[in-house]
Amino acid sequence: MSSKRMVLPRAAGVALLLLPLGASAQPAPRVADYTLTATLDPVRHTVRADGTIHWTNPSTVAVRDLWLHQYLNGFAGPRTYFMRTRSGDAWPAHPPHWGGLALETLRADDGTDLLPTATNDPAVPDDTSQLHVLLPRAVAPGDSITLAVRFTATLPEVVARTGYDGTFHLVAQWFPKVAVLEADGTWAHFPFHANSEFYADFGRYDVRIRYPRGYEIGATGPRVEGPAVVDGLLEERHVLEGIHDFAFTAWNHFRHADRTINRVEVHVLHAPGDERGAARTLDVMAGALPAFERRFGEYPYPVLTVVLPPPGAEATAGMEYPTLITIGAQWWTPRRVRDVEYVTLHEFGHQYFYGMLASNEHRYPMLDEGFCEYATARVMEDLFGRGGPVLDLPMLGPRFDTWAWEALGSAAIAHPLPLTLGADEYPSWDRYGEHVYSRTAIVLRTVERRVGTRLFTEILREYVDRSRFRHPTPEAFYAVVRERLGVPWEAFVRTAFETPWRYNLSVSEAVSARDPDGHWRGRALIDRDGPFDLPVNVVFTDVRGRRTVVRIANDRPLTVVPYDGPAALRSVAVDPEDTLPLEQRRIDNARLADGLAAPTLPLVARVAYWVALALGSVGP
Repeated sequence: MSSKRMVLPRAAGVALLLLPLGASAQPAPRVADYTLTATLDPVRHTVRADGTIHWTNPSTVAVRDLWLHQYLNGFAGPRTYFMRTRSGDAWPAHPPHWGGLALETLRADDGTDLLPTATNDPAVPDDTSQLHVLLPRAVAPGDSITLAVRFTATLPEVVARTGYDGTFHLVAQWFPKVAVLEADGTWAHFPFHANSEFYADFGRYDVRIRYPRGYEIGATGPRVEGPAVVDGLLEERHVLEGIHDFAFTAWNHFRHADRTINRVEVHVLHAPGDERGAARTLDVMAGALPAFERRFGEYPYPVLTVVLPPPGAEATAGMEYPTLITIGAQWWTPRRVRDVEYVTLHEFGHQYFYGMLASNEHRYPMLDEGFCEYATARVMEDLFGRGGPVLDLPMLGPRFDTWAWEALGSAAIAHPLPLTLGADEYPSWDRYGEHVYSRTAIVLRTVERRVGTRLFTEILREYVDRSRFRHPTPEAFYAVVRERLGVPWEAFVRTAFETPWRYNLSVSEAVSARDPDGHWRGRALIDRDGPFDLPVNVVFTDVRGRRTVVRIANDRPLTVVPYDGPAALRSVAVDPEDTLPLEQRRIDNARLADGLAAPTLPLVARVAYWVALALGSVGP
């Protein structure tokens, strides 16, 4: 490990907004506590586990049943719901080796065997990713029940966030997980869809992991005991409260690099020879932790483990679990090609927009991925300057900003859909990505550009503070917008999130003519395609270089803006300040006056625009 480490500086001219830490001290509820002992067999690629699930009814009604998610059964064969709903090449057609979860014991605290009456969802044939369990007694609001469990998790060869490659193992979504019971007594259960991620309640996880000597592991939460030898295996215990999932990784070739950043122990697990990638990851985390805390509040956990999967295990990269993330960028790229930094920031951002907020990722994926995408871009700006450049090679190529990438992803949408669709309601992975990631981020960016960065940062911080550990829905965000900005802005956000839309402004005509008195008069036609009534500036520039700014209401499909000046009109531009990032085609926001032959944009700019648009169509 090289002793020369660079801590990412704050870019000149970009101030991190200082907001008070600890504004929200609300604790995480204890709904689902898991106490498990898990034994990894890296030859058979199995985890045998037993223990208890202690569940407390958080709703206002008594229940006589519960639902368990068995996500690992999404990889039990080619006909599972997950495999049937995959689209394109988002995930492999099938792993070379299937996996699954075999629940062997499920008993209530009175000794009742619950397995004989447990059933899979009959509405989803050929799928066992969820299990309906009848309870021996009603569990009243605030009352609890303890389930004894024993099961075997067989890992698939690496696919979709979990699995093994050789002796490398990422053990994720490996245990039966109680679904969320909403306040009204409705179970938020669902089959494991290829576009979807997860939804679970907070609790305390106390997990003992046993594994062969020679292996090193990384896991959710701090290690509180071990490693010690137990029955010929190494055992260590990880305990953490205020989380809603648990994952671990094991490999007999791991190397590690460690650093304490803002009181958090950061551990990077990597392959031999990837010391540069580990150092680069620690460098970006040295900037990421304080930046996220300034913007979104305190990171409440004492530890973070970052896994750099080895070659061959790329399908486990780019994923988040509580206090454990995996990244999959190329460490050998130049420092100014910031793929390592972008992926690391995005996955760490999920510790907020997934981890602490725990919104329903199946029902409202935009609250997870879209808000995290916005947060990633903002922190990229904090660390690397205006725009958050992901590609910045002086004299070797163009600068390409994070916000440009998001705008192009949104602009590539040919058939708009509402952003509030569930993950399973998007017809393909590509359309899911364009909407949930890029378009959500661009809507948030538009509000920021219109109301100001400081005010919008305060709004988003207030949303995060109120929503910590509370499973927010879009209504929680709308409420903050309404209180801070008023009903019209709430209406804007609702429309942008809940309806399909296109939005574009264009200058369709720019003309002027000289009157007999020697004065020049003319007009510009501003066309608006889309539903948003947001005032904008129209800038007239005459042939002498004089600029005149006219503010228009922009509340109709066509606005006629008169021109009156001492010289002939040369050009007209609408919204030259770029206050509406949700526009789909800014290339027609400016026009030369009739009779002037030069193109609206230099040729190189037009070519660059279409090349960038083509690159943006690849995906989020």
